[in-house]
Amino acid sequence: MSEHLHNALLIDYLRRELPPEDDALVLAHLEKCPACRREYEIEISLSESLRTAAAREELEFPSMIAARVWEEIRSARPSPLAQFVAFFRPAVAVPLVAAAAVAAFFFAMPLTGHESSPKINAAYYLEAHAALQAQNPLDERGPAAVQLIEVAAQDTSAPTELADDVNVGLAAPSAFDAVR
Repeated sequence: MSEHLHNALLIDYLRRELPPEDDALVLAHLEKCPACRREYEIEISLSESLRTAAAREELEFPSMIAARVWEEIRSARPSPLAQFVAFFRPAVAVPLVAAAAVAAFFFAMPLTGHESSPKINAAYYLEAHAALQAQNPLDERGPAAVQLIEVAAQDTSAPTELADDVNVGLAAPSAFDAVR
């Protein structure tokens, strides 16, 4: 740095606000240039005198006034508006907002028209049940009962024998009798 340093750069150097590379250049210049060194010392003395003047002018707050202020603060009642605002502080507002969001989610789901699971037609269940029942040999309407009824229809014996044959076929033990 062949030219002299200006006051703004000296003040930034004094406050240690310069980047490290600029700080090193200013320090090197201050060691070589007596005129800039004198300006730097003037800035230091000016800063010190301002600090001491500010410290002398600082006044302590009188204790009687401080006591009266604290008494007013303790006895003050909050306004209705302040009470209303205090109600909505985060400790109360966050759970209320979360509950409202959950309620809105669950009540809005039926309105969206989107269903969470696909629906199956009831006729499917009825047809599947009928197919399973038709394959069960122990069912009253199953293949064994149908064969007994057909045999009985072809037999020309006495009606009591026919009834006995049908009842024997229908009285076969079912899977549910073993559970009882």
